[in-house]
Amino acid sequence: MDDRFEVAPERASARGGATETTTPPAITLPGVPESEDLQPSRHRGWHPHGWHGHGWHGHAWHGPGMVRRALHGSRRAPLTTLLALAILVAAIGPMLASRLYWYPWFRMSDLEVYRAAGESLLQGRPLYEYLTPVPQLLPFTYPPFSALVAVPLALMGMQLANWVWTLGTLAVLGWLVLVAFRPFVRRFPPAYRPFVVVAALVAMAYTLPVRDCFHFGQVGIFLAALCLLDCLLPKTRWPRGMMIGFAAAIKLVPGVFIPYLWITGRRRAAVVAAAWFAGLSVAAAIAMPGASKQYWTSTLFASNRLGDNAGTSNQSLRGVFLRVLPGNVGAATWVVAVLVVAVLGYRWARSASLSGFELRGVAIIGLLSVLVSPVSWIHHLAGWAPLAIGVLLGEGRTWRQVAYAVGGAAFFILELPWWGAELVAKTAYWHVPGRLLQDAFAFGALFAVWLLGRMGAGMSGRTSATREPDTVQG
Repeated sequence: MDDRFEVAPERASARGGATETTTPPAITLPGVPESEDLQPSRHRGWHPHGWHGHGWHGHAWHGPGMVRRALHGSRRAPLTTLLALAILVAAIGPMLASRLYWYPWFRMSDLEVYRAAGESLLQGRPLYEYLTPVPQLLPFTYPPFSALVAVPLALMGMQLANWVWTLGTLAVLGWLVLVAFRPFVRRFPPAYRPFVVVAALVAMAYTLPVRDCFHFGQVGIFLAALCLLDCLLPKTRWPRGMMIGFAAAIKLVPGVFIPYLWITGRRRAAVVAAAWFAGLSVAAAIAMPGASKQYWTSTLFASNRLGDNAGTSNQSLRGVFLRVLPGNVGAATWVVAVLVVAVLGYRWARSASLSGFELRGVAIIGLLSVLVSPVSWIHHLAGWAPLAIGVLLGEGRTWRQVAYAVGGAAFFILELPWWGAELVAKTAYWHVPGRLLQDAFAFGALFAVWLLGRMGAGMSGRTSATREPDTVQG
């Protein structure tokens, strides 16, 4: 069965089996003793609407009341919510203002690339030949379909586009925080929840990947949200898989979620995702035959168009090997490392999903997309680092959970890769520690994948009565 979240447990017998009421296995977090806060119970675990915690809770993922329920759980918006919003504006307003108005020669450079692509279509100029104005001189590097999506941006003035994009990024980040930190937020009395949400949102907004996302006007966090919608919603108004296919047609990296859908039993959704990706790409080829031919035969393989692949900003595994072990030996080692990380990552993500912890599985695949991509700039972690931190925090009932979350937030707030680059440039004496710091976010993503994967160690069985274990193959 592809759409596993649409049948309530009490109706499982209609699918050919008895209703499952077995308590799912215990959850194990590295270094965290088995305790009630991590174990499914009558309050967390089986529920007529799905799983609690980082599994499923039907009404929590859709509907106009999601924000209201996450913040204070009542129909009245208390004064504390307005106060919390004022604190949010005061806390991140200066940072957003600097991204919108300071350093005009360097701000929103990625957004300018998107707008330039839309303008190229409107003006009939070559899509992959045009460079943005001095001093950036950046080319368009995305698939042709993304240029079609960028046309509305081209119709806006640059300042309006900057505001729309920045506020949209903040809204998506807020939604990611609500999703990732919901088990922790729900532990607090309703009057305090707005402040907890704002504290988490501010902390995530000041992580370096998110700051870079605001600064450059990057699309990655929007694509991460599309993948989350396809994987997390119990029911969708669109064919499941369509959002992932759409995201992959804009940028190829979200395509890593197609195998994830397949190995977790959502094979119809995987086919839908692949079909939408192929269909949108073909439609773009019909509309722009010359640009499509150039992209799929030449531009796609010209990774140097993206910038210095060995530069500090590239925190993929390939970036690490280019800095530490350049040449053919490094390239071969990188391929082996990617295969090992991908196999383990998909295995852990599949285990998490089949054990009922879909958000954990999505976080693993999201981090995996950054690691295995040939080029992954720091801002590509903008959607996935907050998600992983929220999953590791869980309900925050043990000091180790809190330490993982606080340590993870502090780790990504600090500009460790750039500190490492300065050490490498200054003196050979600090070369080795400098390289370690320069590759810090890649190593941090690897460690987070391992932590998230080990949280599901020893877990097996079905996630709910809508999934029979023997129907999941691959």
